[in-house]
Amino acid sequence: MGESLIKRVIESLKGTRFVQTKVGDFIYGVLAELDTVTWPSKDEVYNSTIVVLITVAIFAAYSGLWDVIMKFVRTWFFQFY
Repeated sequence: MGESLIKRVIESLKGTRFVQTKVGDFIYGVLAELDTVTWPSKDEVYNSTIVVLITVAIFAAYSGLWDVIMKFVRTWFFQFY
């Protein structure tokens, strides 16, 4: 599929005066680090999103259940006072 955009930018920046500045050196380092990242596939992102949504739904239901229970307990408790 060819070289990635990050690799092409790193190669074009190598040896330039821009890289010799502190900011340029920082950006060059960031791009070099981004080149080593293993990016997740579309399926991995989709599956992780599903897991997160299910987990959030479970915790929301759990919190909602406790809210209803505590509301009932509070109402029951204050009916005597």
